[in-house]
Formats: sequence, structure tokens, C-alpha cells
Amino acid sequence: MHLDPLPRRAWLARVAASLLAGTGIARAAAPRTAITVGYTANADFGAAFIAKERGYFEQRGLDVKLQLIALSSTIPAALVSESMEIGGTTPPLVMQAVQGGLDLVCLASGATYSAALKQFQVMARTGAGIRGPQDLVGRKVAVPGFNATLHLLVRRWLARNGVDWKQVSFVEVPLMQSPTVLAGGTVDAMATIEPFVTRIVQAGSGTPMAGFVESSPDGAATVLWAATRKWATSHGAQVAAFRQSLAEAVAFANSNRAAALEDIAKYFKLPPEARAAVPFPVLQSGIEDRHLRFWVDTMRDQGMLTAQPVVSSLLLR
Repeated sequence: MHLDPLPRRAWLARVAASLLAGTGIARAAAPRTAITVGYTANADFGAAFIAKERGYFEQRGLDVKLQLIALSSTIPAALVSESMEIGGTTPPLVMQAVQGGLDLVCLASGATYSAALKQFQVMARTGAGIRGPQDLVGRKVAVPGFNATLHLLVRRWLARNGVDWKQVSFVEVPLMQSPTVLAGGTVDAMATIEPFVTRIVQAGSGTPMAGFVESSPDGAATVLWAATRKWATSHGAQVAAFRQSLAEAVAFANSNRAAALEDIAKYFKLPPEARAAVPFPVLQSGIEDRHLRFWVDTMRDQGMLTAQPVVSSLLLR
């Protein structure tokens, strides 16, 4: 029987596809590795948001589920319990967790501090009569996580101004709740970040305290991505893909800031006017000793470390 060329070619294509499927060489996309990545309401985790929105994770074989966590202090335990594979947390929390016996490693940075951005403040409640750091003695001050970055920075700022921070009563309040809690008068002051700073100012419930933001440790890591050493060392390909995706997201953000900010804002569900208040973070995917050194020194000054940690052992190479 004579077959004309087109049907014959179609028939051969079907046969070839069938043979490929039978040998396991399918044309379908390779399966992606499912990874739960926890984060808190902080734009400094923005590279992950951009990587998710732009498809960089998917392109590298990762099926990333981004999960909002109220308090960063809970993330080390969530990593160990395998509730998530990668967690966005802070350098002090990782160091404390390691000192406490948890075998965690730092995979990548999120961003670095810049005093010029004024991205975080200590807000004094309107009507509380707080004019300077000395007025916080005996007062109740909210921080978004005990022994996390803002908590340490407030204590450092108080000490540098001659105030014994042990005479200040600190309470833990999630960032998303900061405007409501301050307005309600539950606390006298609060350490928070944008866009919540602007929300508080616009509501008239608080004002920034002078001098705090100027004490910013420029160049130190604000947040980082961590995992258990067990998971990280047994998933080298996935760790590499995660890092590459973040690096590509940072490169995109540096040349497409408006679009990048739109991607970041989706994870805060902010109205357009609030988005304008968010300073663009100094996104940084690579992590080195110099990004953590400030925190080691600060934690030792505050008696939080019983021994000098070997920073290089915290970094997954």
C-alpha cells in the first residue's frame, strides 16, 4: 500500500514518541522538587518573591511554596521539625539555634543594612511622653521577635546612649500587627519596619525616635535563608538551584526596580499608597563572613554567646 508523505511522517512521529515514552525518555517536563520556604513579612526576603513571580525557581526544577510565618523566632524549630525545608530568618536567631544544639547552616543572604534607606525605626507612641532613649526605662517596647535583629539593634542603641536595656520591658509582636498594637496603647514604643512605619505616622499613633536608624550597621546581613545541615548536604542540586534563582532575581531587581517592587508588594497585600512607602531593599543573595561578623560582635557584647562561633562553619559552601 502506498502512503503519501504527510501521513507517513505523522505515523513515524507517533511511533517515535511511543518508543521514547517506552524507554522513559519522555518529552514532558522533568518533575520539580517541592520545597516549602518560610518567610516573615519583610521586604528583605524580596529576591525569593521575585524568583517565584518570574518563574526562576520553576526554570531550575523547584516547586517552591512560599509560606508566611508570623514570628521569625519560630523558624529554626520549624526547620528541624521538617515543617519547611528552607526558612527565612535572622543571623542572631541562627547563631542562637546553633549554640543551642540545632545543626543549621546559612544558604544565602536576603539583604544588607543601609542607614540611608531608613527602612526601620523605633516608633514612640503618641502621648506616651517619650522623647529619647532614656525615656524607655520602665516602659514596654515591642519587637517583632525576641533576640532577632531589631531586638538586638534596639538594645545596642540603648546601651550606646547610656541606657541599661535590662530596665526596658520587651514584648514580642508580629510585624503585621505593629500598627494596631501601637495605636491600641498596649505598648509605649515599637521597633518596626516599612511600610508599617509610614502607616503608624499617617495614623498619628506614633513618631520615629531620633538617632536609632543612624546606628544602622551598614553592610551587615539583615536576614538570611537557612536549612538544616542534613537537608542541605543531601540536596545539593536543590540548594544550588535555590541560590541561582535568588541571584537571578537580584540581578532582575537591580535593573527593573518598579517591576521588582510590584512582585515584592504582592506578598504584603499592600494598597498602592502603602507600596510607595517601602524603600527598595539592598538585596543580596551571596553570603560571606563579613555579613555576619557584626552580629557575632553584638551578640557577644550582649552576653548571648557562650563561645566565639566559627562563622565559616555556619556557611554552606
